[in-house]
Amino acid sequence: MSSFKEEFEEKGFCRVSKALPLPLVDRLIIATDKAIKNKKFSEDFCTINESGHIHKLKYAFDKGDVFLEALAHDSILSILLELFDDPTQIVPTWEDMLIKIPKVGIPVNVHQDLALQSIKTSVFSLGVYLHDSQENPVYYLPNSYKLGPLTRTEIKELYLREKKNFVPLYAKKGDITVHNVKTVHFSEENRSSSPRYTWYLEFRTLDQLKEDSPWDLEWILQRRAIWIATLQKYQSDKIYLIPDAKELAPYINNLTLRVSHTNDEIQYDMESPYNHFA
Repeated sequence: MSSFKEEFEEKGFCRVSKALPLPLVDRLIIATDKAIKNKKFSEDFCTINESGHIHKLKYAFDKGDVFLEALAHDSILSILLELFDDPTQIVPTWEDMLIKIPKVGIPVNVHQDLALQSIKTSVFSLGVYLHDSQENPVYYLPNSYKLGPLTRTEIKELYLREKKNFVPLYAKKGDITVHNVKTVHFSEENRSSSPRYTWYLEFRTLDQLKEDSPWDLEWILQRRAIWIATLQKYQSDKIYLIPDAKELAPYINNLTLRVSHTNDEIQYDMESPYNHFA
């Protein structure tokens, strides 16, 4: 896999081509479709408008072992090892599947990924493409992450001023995109005859979460345990990445794959001007 870090740091986004093997991607599609049809997961569906079609599937780690297998794939691990200065600190903090159905898959308005984000430090997100996006790409504004957090008003003004400078990032099935969460981006309605599933994975460090996030230590350790348990099962020779495995054994032995981002103390602030979907 060729180095992408220079392009990522320059523009705030990039694409890693042919990252996941197509048979694995097909298994992820099958698991996603199976989860969508399973009524026991209905609380994990986000639906939109009168049609009620699902546009987001939450808690992918809980929807089949194939998601954990993919999480530990060599390509994802290589991306993380290139992005993190200290790979022993990795914590997966997000794992939602964006669902765009054929013909009427909803647009995603121009935004930054600021909800429940770290303020002082950089956060990045991986987009694992289960389908081609040639007909429905994500558009990014190069270098926009350097503007810092923007309010809803600032985002709208920036879009009107810079619309012609947004760049489509085309991805094929099995590709992985990487973007800084402060990079301004959007996608249009999926009018193609094909679906477009994109599995978004976000990662931060232990120190970052402890010093610059809204979550408490219990939440952090539960999330860290998912990563450790996954590496133990699928990358057992990478023991150097999980020096705290013994200390986290109680969490691993009682592994929780549904770790909510919100609780009684932590909620999305619908009044905040930095919530671009309020």
